[in-house]
Amino acid sequence: MAGAAGARRESNGGQRDTWKWQQKLSTSKEILLTWGQHIDTLEQTHNACEEELDCHRGELLTLQDKNQELQYQLEDLENGLRHSNILIKVVPAQAMTGNLEEYVVRHFRHVAPALKEQNIVLERTQRAGPPTRSPGQTQDILICLHYYKQREAIMAAVRDQTMIEFEGHRKGLFHDLSMLTLQCHRALQLVMDFLRERGIRYKWGHRFHL
Repeated sequence: MAGAAGARRESNGGQRDTWKWQQKLSTSKEILLTWGQHIDTLEQTHNACEEELDCHRGELLTLQDKNQELQYQLEDLENGLRHSNILIKVVPAQAMTGNLEEYVVRHFRHVAPALKEQNIVLERTQRAGPPTRSPGQTQDILICLHYYKQREAIMAAVRDQTMIEFEGHRKGLFHDLSMLTLQCHRALQLVMDFLRERGIRYKWGHRFHL
């Protein structure tokens, strides 16, 4: 009798344990199912965000292209406004103590002898950059010529010369270019040095390209 009762108690205890584990397993399945639904929702949200991002990425690329085009147009406009200008760099301050226009005309006739008999008309002549504080310092001069052909003749005469000796000083004549164009020039400096070292002639095209 006692043995049978003990067996029944063990059987009932085992059934209770089994029921508890089944409850825990059922609860775990519900939790896993809930997490699975959350994961599905997150994946759907992620996919929707990816699609939205792809749309914005295309819009961003379009805006970047438009911005680049606007920069090119502004660069063209600025360079067009500077088209008749020449920049004389590294001019000693003492060389500009007299009449600046007369100094510039003498300089142009020195570098382009073909213009010696012509009347060089300057629309504007001005010092570029901050004022110098001592005679030993240098400054740049910005000149706008009235006749574009005269400007071209001057720049053609100095095309292969980096610095020019004039009235005891060495200075350079350069195109007056926009900041963006100058940055592009600097970025291609190694390429230009490579071409010059090998005697390969090059020229700049419009819109900016080598």
